[in-house]
Amino acid sequence: MNGNKGVKIIAAVLAAFLMVLSVPAVQPAQASTLSQLQKKQSELKQKKAQVDAQIKNLKNDKTKKQQYKDALTSQISTVEEQIDNLNDQIADLNSDIKEKENQIAQKQKNIDTNLAKLKDRLYAIYLTGDASTLEVVLNAKSVMDLADKAEVLQAITQHDTDLINQLKDEMKSVSDQKAEIEKQRAAVAESRKQYDQKQSELTGYIKEANSALAGIAADQSAAEAQSRELAKQEDEASKAVDAWFAQYYASKGSGTSGSGGYISKGNFTWPVPSCTRLSSPYGPRDGGFHKGVDISRSGIYGAAIVAADSGKVIQAGYGNYGTGYGGYGNVVAIDHGGGYSTLYGHMSRVAVSKGQQVTKGQVIGYVGSTGQSSGPHCHFEIRVNGVAKNPMNWFTK
Repeated sequence: MNGNKGVKIIAAVLAAFLMVLSVPAVQPAQASTLSQLQKKQSELKQKKAQVDAQIKNLKNDKTKKQQYKDALTSQISTVEEQIDNLNDQIADLNSDIKEKENQIAQKQKNIDTNLAKLKDRLYAIYLTGDASTLEVVLNAKSVMDLADKAEVLQAITQHDTDLINQLKDEMKSVSDQKAEIEKQRAAVAESRKQYDQKQSELTGYIKEANSALAGIAADQSAAEAQSRELAKQEDEASKAVDAWFAQYYASKGSGTSGSGGYISKGNFTWPVPSCTRLSSPYGPRDGGFHKGVDISRSGIYGAAIVAADSGKVIQAGYGNYGTGYGGYGNVVAIDHGGGYSTLYGHMSRVAVSKGQQVTKGQVIGYVGSTGQSSGPHCHFEIRVNGVAKNPMNWFTK
């Protein structure tokens, strides 16, 4: 049932109840005959039966909508897994291409060196002239001297032959590897095409799921209650993170061990290079306070998230309630030294581990919708001595 039909049914239900409430009070028997009262009673019974049927249909329809929404949620999860898989394939192919390019570079270096040796050898033969070998033979002082010199000539000739064969083999190997790279680049292009198709599918499923979810809410107050509950959970998660950072900085002291010795100067790079759109800014939100910014756009699921600055990973993994990061799903926090730290929430998966040293711009995870999240996005925070600040104070749009 679409939204308009649902609204009509609800309106019919309300109208029916209003009709029930608006029926005049039953007058004493002398004002109305018994037959009239019985007729009215029958009419009301029939009307109630109609309303009950409408309520039942509406209830059944809601159940179907919930099942439909659950099916969409499952499908979204499946498509997200497909996107993650394609991301892994692309990363592996790119890594293999890079490795082969390094091998080619080394082989090309060997080819250049051996080619230079061969050129020098040929140049030496050219300078000595064609008679050089004959002169060696004629100038031999004895048979033993001739045998020795012939062996030397054979060794030189064999060396030249081996050098030429080695060059041929290496050049063929380079040619084969270049052909393999082209195949892998074609595979990357095909994976990218599938990736884009899956992103389009995911966007469509998310829109359908949001539409179904909107249809489930019986009225505006239910939706508002749901929003308030989500805001409450987000606020609780935010307070837990505040407490965790306060405890962390209290135990850390003034040293730089927490950042691995690195001291940030507050020069940050944007955490999601492929997207600069903010879906939710820093500041008051739904009765709470949003202590970071949400970065999102259509098709962002699976996009790379990078470290805003160098430093040491102090949290990486799923933020269960009680860990200080409940509600943030897959989350990474980095101590950059100098009092600076950053947090990245709701990742589809994490690409670093706690205690790992990372460099500015290094991939640390991928955009997802884990934890208390209404859709794929990256929740990004910048903190100074554990206190959340507006990240946009460090960036210009």
